[in-house]
Amino acid sequence: MLDAEVYRDDLVRLGLHKIAHQDESLIDHMFRVCSILQDMKAKEQVCVAGLFHGVYGTEGLHNDDVESIPDHRRAEVRRVIGPEIEQMIFNFSVMSYASLGKSFRNVMRPKGLPELKDRRTGEDIPLEREQFLDLLRMKLGDVLAHLPQQVGHTVLDVPTEYAGFWKTAAEWLGPDAISTWNKTTSITGGQLWIDPEEI
Repeated sequence: MLDAEVYRDDLVRLGLHKIAHQDESLIDHMFRVCSILQDMKAKEQVCVAGLFHGVYGTEGLHNDDVESIPDHRRAEVRRVIGPEIEQMIFNFSVMSYASLGKSFRNVMRPKGLPELKDRRTGEDIPLEREQFLDLLRMKLGDVLAHLPQQVGHTVLDVPTEYAGFWKTAAEWLGPDAISTWNKTTSITGGQLWIDPEEI
């Protein structure tokens, strides 16, 4: 099993402990994403990608910086985690959330293929189905890590915000994702519960 702590010094060297993310540091959020992915039994490279997922920013966070990710920054991240995982993180950072939704609807069909788009350029991000599902699983881990840790923590109507797309994604990703979903969303008093027997 991945020991995420071995990467803490690398994340600090990249400066992620200095970036605020809601009520915590970005580094704390990324460790929680990794932990959720591990609970979901995601592949090790997906867990590592989850641990580094915010290193370049995303559409929802620090998106102004993604336009100018310097090559030396990507090379530095690549040295720590390797080119394949770094590419996954880069794709995660530049993908448009609208194309993530469209791609998920596509892959729910037999033989459907993702149509993920780079939000900066509008160009296709070429991915196989399995690569897309890794990104979807990563994003589900990120979404669950944003879930308030207790009821009343936020003004969001948690069941309404999470019940549609992300609940369907958890169901589609299978039993391990469902189990993690049910544990993480338990603060809603069962409103987001997925009954594995009904899938």
